[in-house]
Amino acid sequence: MNTRQLRVDYNNKWPEKFEFPIEKEFLALLEKNGIKQALTPVRLDLSEEYQFQFYLGYLLDAIDMLPLRPDLAFDHVWKALDSEFFIVQEELGDKNCSRFDGFVDKVLNDQNTAATFLQYLKLIPYQTCEYAAKRIIEASAEVDDHATTLFKRAKNSLGNDFILKFVKKYQPGSNGKPSPSDQRKAGRLLKLIFSGKEVELDSVKFQMSENQLAIFLVKVVLANSRNERFHGGVFPPFRSSAAKIDTYAHAYFLLHISYGLLLDVFLYREYGVTSLSSVNGVMNDNAGFFSQLFGNLK
Repeated sequence: MNTRQLRVDYNNKWPEKFEFPIEKEFLALLEKNGIKQALTPVRLDLSEEYQFQFYLGYLLDAIDMLPLRPDLAFDHVWKALDSEFFIVQEELGDKNCSRFDGFVDKVLNDQNTAATFLQYLKLIPYQTCEYAAKRIIEASAEVDDHATTLFKRAKNSLGNDFILKFVKKYQPGSNGKPSPSDQRKAGRLLKLIFSGKEVELDSVKFQMSENQLAIFLVKVVLANSRNERFHGGVFPPFRSSAAKIDTYAHAYFLLHISYGLLLDVFLYREYGVTSLSSVNGVMNDNAGFFSQLFGNLK
């Protein structure tokens, strides 16, 4: 059915609601797998700490968006994380340290954190890899501040040499974008990297560490996705004729990663609202849901 007409109909019939085609397809996928939600929140105890309640408010807004709008859920969780990024940066006392780098370093090295998002590195969907590859290639051809920042973040996380050889192999066309074929190939190369494989570009071999991939996820994939959505740079994903189950895989991947990171904040801040074992348990369950729903996508 024509989604242009559906968008008009949704407006005209509101407050009556109906599902768009991809939403119906996703609900059917959940039902087929016997799953009510593609993310389960950890059980929390009470804390009167203001900052915890502040973050919890955003988390409640997030889970209210599920199961059909993981993109909006991600937006709300990111607001809480973004606040924490700046707090960590201030605590480090080094304004030259990227707030993303400082936060990821804390999550990976604090004895109280679970760092469960690391188990998602090998679960990254092809669509997420293609998204990242496309944005990096486009950024290499643009000269505005946003593109410059994105390209710098990519080089700082995966290495200057790798990124330069990457965009040399998959160069943007005259329109500043990679060809569909190159975009797919570039995405598959990133998928190999996230799978822990060694890759070769221009006769040089590369194999990324978990730390590099973790920083790349936060400061390039998650941050850029949030910035684009905040500034209206992308079409609303689930009200589009181009939406597929892959679209849900990408959105849920961003949500699961960001949710795991927020739980780590609850742990290292020692709010007393959850435990390391509880976080590990619920995020293992969530990774299982993610794999069950999206693990066979190509």
